[in-house]
Amino acid sequence: MADTVSSAMSVRDPVIAALDIDEAIALLEAGKGAGLVVDLGNGRLARANGVRGDDGLLQRLRGHKLILALASGNADLSRFSDSARPLVIAPEVQDIIDAIVSRG
Repeated sequence: MADTVSSAMSVRDPVIAALDIDEAIALLEAGKGAGLVVDLGNGRLARANGVRGDDGLLQRLRGHKLILALASGNADLSRFSDSARPLVIAPEVQDIIDAIVSRG
C-alpha cells in the first residue's frame, strides 16, 4: 500500500494544529515526528498514516517541497549534486518521477 495524503479533515478544524512543511520536516529529521499533522495548503493535510510511517511522511514532505520549488522556478538544484551516500527512493516516488519524465 502506498503512503497517501490524508484529506479527511479540514485545516479549519479547531481541534487540529497542523504544522507547515518546514516545521514538520525539522521535527521528523530530529526524530520527534510522532502524530504530526502537516498543512500542505488548499485544505490538504498529510500525516504518517502509510506503511512507511514517519520515514514515508518525511520523504513525501521533502518531495512536495521540491515539486513546489520546481514549479515556482525557485529550486536550488546545486545541493543535489554528487551525494556521498546513495539516494534511496521509494518505489511509489520513482513511479511519479518516471511519469513526470515521460510527459516532459
